[in-house]
Amino acid sequence: MLLKNTIKTLLLAIPILLLVSCSTDRADSEFNQTEFKASNGYQFNASLKGSKEVPANDSKGAGQAVVRISKDETKIHYKLITANVENVLFAHFHMAPAGSNGGVVATLYFNENPQPSGPANGVLAEGYIMADNVSGALEGDIAALVDAIRNGMIYVNVHTTAVPSGELRGQL
Repeated sequence: MLLKNTIKTLLLAIPILLLVSCSTDRADSEFNQTEFKASNGYQFNASLKGSKEVPANDSKGAGQAVVRISKDETKIHYKLITANVENVLFAHFHMAPAGSNGGVVATLYFNENPQPSGPANGVLAEGYIMADNVSGALEGDIAALVDAIRNGMIYVNVHTTAVPSGELRGQL
């Protein structure tokens, strides 16, 4: 059973990794890599799965979040990739340690048309978070959000019509 689950996970992860490495959308060309460090304390990744939700769910979906903090720590670049999820409503940064739920501190994706939107396979959202985009308990405080990311207190949550409380989750 463990081998079967491992194989399933690998089969889900390979297409996601290929999407990350092959993406050439317009937003990528606008991403100024010289502004962002790709080193410890500046780049964070999260594998998104239903089993990481609290409580866990049996979603067949998966995802990856790639987050980079700018050298001057005034903005955060994010890229959110999903596979095998449908009708995504929102994606957020939430603040809480692994195993706990917490409030929203930044919105990564918002579906303005909550009608069924179909499958979300590939880059769901990409953009920047700056002080004006920080909400909830950290409202307007980008430095506090950076600290929370570095301290493992931020998780990415993808909410869908099937599981509005969160179908996929991953701790940064």
